Amino acid sequence: MNVAPPVDQGPTGRGPGRGWRRLPRGLARRVRALSRLPNRTAAARSDPPPPPAPAEVEDPLIAAPATAEPEPAAPEAATGPDPKVGPAAVGTATLVETAPETVEEAAAPEERRWRLPGRWGWLRHGRVLGRPQVVSLVVCLALSVAMFWRIWLDPAHRLLGAGLGDGALMMWFLRWTPAALGHGLNPLFTDYLNVPNGVNVMWNTSLLLPGFLLAPITVTLGPVVTFNLLGTLAPALTAWTATLAFRRYVRSGLAALIGGLAFGFSPYMLAQNRGHLQLSLAFLVPLLFLVSDNILTRQRRPAWLSGLALGGMAGLQILIGEEVFALAAILLAAQVVLMIVLFPRHVLAKLPYAAIAFGVAGVVFVAIAGYPIWFQLFGPQHVNGDIQSTNRYVTDLWNMITPTAVQAVVPAEAKRITATFTGNFAETNGYISIPLIAVVLFTVARWAWSKAVVRVAFLLALLSVVLSLGDHLHIRGRVTSLALPWNAIQNLPLLESAVPNRFMLIGMLFCGLLLAIFIDQALRWRWSGRVPAALLVVAVMVALAPRLPLHAGRLAAPPFFTDGTVERVPQDSTVLVAPYPSPGAAGPMTWQALAKLRYKMPGGYFVGPQPDGKPRYGAPANRLAGQLVKLNAGWDPPRMDPYRRLTYAYDMAQWRVGTVVVGPMRDELRRANTVTMFTDLLGRPPTREGGVAVWWNVRPQRLMDQAARELR
Repeated sequence: MNVAPPVDQGPTGRGPGRGWRRLPRGLARRVRALSRLPNRTAAARSDPPPPPAPAEVEDPLIAAPATAEPEPAAPEAATGPDPKVGPAAVGTATLVETAPETVEEAAAPEERRWRLPGRWGWLRHGRVLGRPQVVSLVVCLALSVAMFWRIWLDPAHRLLGAGLGDGALMMWFLRWTPAALGHGLNPLFTDYLNVPNGVNVMWNTSLLLPGFLLAPITVTLGPVVTFNLLGTLAPALTAWTATLAFRRYVRSGLAALIGGLAFGFSPYMLAQNRGHLQLSLAFLVPLLFLVSDNILTRQRRPAWLSGLALGGMAGLQILIGEEVFALAAILLAAQVVLMIVLFPRHVLAKLPYAAIAFGVAGVVFVAIAGYPIWFQLFGPQHVNGDIQSTNRYVTDLWNMITPTAVQAVVPAEAKRITATFTGNFAETNGYISIPLIAVVLFTVARWAWSKAVVRVAFLLALLSVVLSLGDHLHIRGRVTSLALPWNAIQNLPLLESAVPNRFMLIGMLFCGLLLAIFIDQALRWRWSGRVPAALLVVAVMVALAPRLPLHAGRLAAPPFFTDGTVERVPQDSTVLVAPYPSPGAAGPMTWQALAKLRYKMPGGYFVGPQPDGKPRYGAPANRLAGQLVKLNAGWDPPRMDPYRRLTYAYDMAQWRVGTVVVGPMRDELRRANTVTMFTDLLGRPPTREGGVAVWWNVRPQRLMDQAARELR
């Protein structure tokens, strides 16, 4: 901090003056830099100091600011030496007054000659890279890449799930968006699945916005690379945006980063990111709550700008993952209600601004998401009713303290307990950990009444966790008769298809915020308090640490769909693929995506309507589809009599099939049985190309005429 020899700082033993010692750190660095420059002109020294900025009125709901403590006023310029301070202090006061305070002053002509020369310009870029926002982004990306390291050794052929199940659905829709836009088709509807009825894209996990933004990568490198890229970016970006949002409430960048990592790499994110990208791409959620907080409390920006940000992000979230938006919207509404209940006078004073902001947000939201939502509700192939009618996918009470296989530390007893839960692997995402629960409870007990943000965050976290428990309490897989709040609201419009356990997304967001507040406060304690606090934070990090690296499955796709052989199929014609595409056999959808959607296909894994409009998974069944499903399940091939040939040929005619392909199946016997059935049906053997059996130039109408003649 000293900028002059001790002999120039006043009487011996007294040290620098009090004004020196109270200089803020950033201002002191500027003073030191200016003290090394040649003497300023007398006119510059005599310039009066800028008038002090008016003090802001403190908002009762605003938490600790993200900047340092308030800066004391710089000492006024002296006309002569002050006997209480040495001559160096007088020079210091002059430097403080003449230091540039704005961008315009910093760019003044007399300052420009003191900038770094061109060959040292890289130092300025180093300053940008050293900013906390950039450092936190690098940390989040590094952790995510470490998780997916094995996959990135061969990103075009290795991925989570080996291209089956929900992963096949994600890759198909990632390839559909650029294909639809490239051919001038409506991206909200497709008939490349479920021929001839088609699929309403908005009722499915379509990833419209990511598919559009990453279309160049998908077209050039393939949907598998895009799928892996999104899986890597999802936890990293979510953790980073949470870090930026938490920085609003804490002074320490380290505290915000740890809280952001606890949310971005939470058990919810790790479980859902294995196949449900629409649920793990939640990087807009922290920003939605941050903008909502600005509208209700800070109101630092123009009302129209805050509304534009809120409505724009909400509309974009619809195009990323509609269910994530629904979960966030419920808790945003709860936040508004909490603010009205806890701080009625404050909310009343902020009402005009909030009304304008929310009004603008509604207009912007409708402009972005209005037509997609209308198409979902009233467009072709829309459904009515509950998609998830089961009570399986809830947070088991024991799951909150029992880790699952996505964590790095999983005791053997924990594996036995999680095996009893009613949900599947991807939906067992309610782990909070005992250390984090202890941090949350301590933070609430210590600062709930002194910090409004702690009260609101805890109540929203508690509400999210309670909603995630479902309609009845589950304890180690046993469904009790205790009814919970979700039981009263689950049948409301737009909530009937929500999966309760996914409310843990919002619950972990506010748990991460409370963790950041705890760390920020602990950093100000004495060492006797810092040490146990540090040990508790380390325990939280160990309990929530993800398993590294993730297991990477190899893509199972026949060369027929990747080496160019598929180009012999006429463009936009219909290909009947076995195994028949269905929720239990989604692999053919991956093959179709790798073939650049060159052909249309019966069947598929999607949400569509039954004849009465109720939702169902997969295409409507007919005789041929049912038989193909049986063959894939291990049944023997049927005897091909004229009546069966006529029935199957009629189904193929309804689909307008021009090519039949039998690809790899669960075992060679099932594949051989399927080939035998099609050989008997079509009256000729297949050709073997690219790892598949293929029949070219199939004519269902001719088969129907032949079968009709045999019946006569």
